[in-house]
Amino acid sequence: MNDPIKFHVIAYQEAEVWLAQGVEYDILARAESFDLLPKAFSEAVAKTIAISAEFDLAPLTGIKPAPAKFKAMLDASNIVQAVDSVRFGKTAPRLDITFAKVA
Repeated sequence: MNDPIKFHVIAYQEAEVWLAQGVEYDILARAESFDLLPKAFSEAVAKTIAISAEFDLAPLTGIKPAPAKFKAMLDASNIVQAVDSVRFGKTAPRLDITFAKVA
C-alpha cells in the first residue's frame, strides 16, 4: 500500500467565508464555516488528483507549494484538527490532512 500524501492546511477567515490553504501543495478550498472546511479541502484535493489522472500523471504533478507566507502562518498557528486518512476510490492515494487555525 502506498504511503499517504500528507497535507498541512492553514484555516483562516476572510469576511464571511472560511478558507483552507494547503502548505505543501498550493490548493485552496472555501466553506461557509470552519467545520465544513475539512470536507471542502478533501474534495478540492480529490478533484485535483482526478485532473492529474485524466492526463496520466502522478497525483498532484505540477502543483507547487503555497507561497511562503502560508508556511509562516502555519508555524504561528495551533493544530486544531487532524483528519483521518481519506481515500477517494480504490486507486486514489490516501490523504493525511492536518488543519491549523489562525487565531
